Amino acid sequence: MKTWLSILSLSLMTLTTAHADIQMVQQNLKNNFPDIKVKSVNNSPVKDIYEVYMGGRIVYTNEDAKYFFVGNLIDLKEQKNITEERERVLTSIDVKSLPLNQAIKHVKGKGERVIYLFSDPDCPYCQSLEKELKNVDNLTIYLFLYPITKLHPNASTIANQVWCSKEQYQVWQNYVLNKIKPLNVKSCETPIEKNIHLAHTLAIDGTPTLFLQDGSRISGIRSTGEIELLLQAVK
Repeated sequence: MKTWLSILSLSLMTLTTAHADIQMVQQNLKNNFPDIKVKSVNNSPVKDIYEVYMGGRIVYTNEDAKYFFVGNLIDLKEQKNITEERERVLTSIDVKSLPLNQAIKHVKGKGERVIYLFSDPDCPYCQSLEKELKNVDNLTIYLFLYPITKLHPNASTIANQVWCSKEQYQVWQNYVLNKIKPLNVKSCETPIEKNIHLAHTLAIDGTPTLFLQDGSRISGIRSTGEIELLLQAVK
């Protein structure tokens, strides 16, 4: 009994100390950088180094919170990018809240696996991702057209034309993969402006950005193999 009480007491002391250390980091961040909004501070796998989530990214610091390590924390033995895994958790969303009526639905094979994709028709990275997605089967894609006009001035026009087309996803693929512009498309009411607002609400500041069924966020291009591994991980 005494042994178990000793273990419990030690565990509580460790937890209290860790919590106190995090509070100290939070206070030092506030004192040193009062204009920076810090969303969370957590322990990292490295002793006396803390994970700080701010400005939409993860950085690392010590208790003094004066200097930052910027980059990826890698577990070389396990071949894991710890920073990337944590970012998926910290930036995850509730996919059930997504307004699917604002998306183009495309089913490949049985469509048992699902992704929610925010993409810009004139974004070269989005075009590269679409090439990779062509090779992924048994997938349902909810495509949210998200033109970033400050980078691609014509993207909004194309996005609206894609939405107003009869074969929406086919027209989308024709454009992003083969540069075939939509033709003879009658104007219609589209959700493009709503998608832009939605993307801002979800802090999506670049394309492509996709969400898996568990709500985890994946930004940028991924190869077919990487996409398969991500989809398998959420089963």
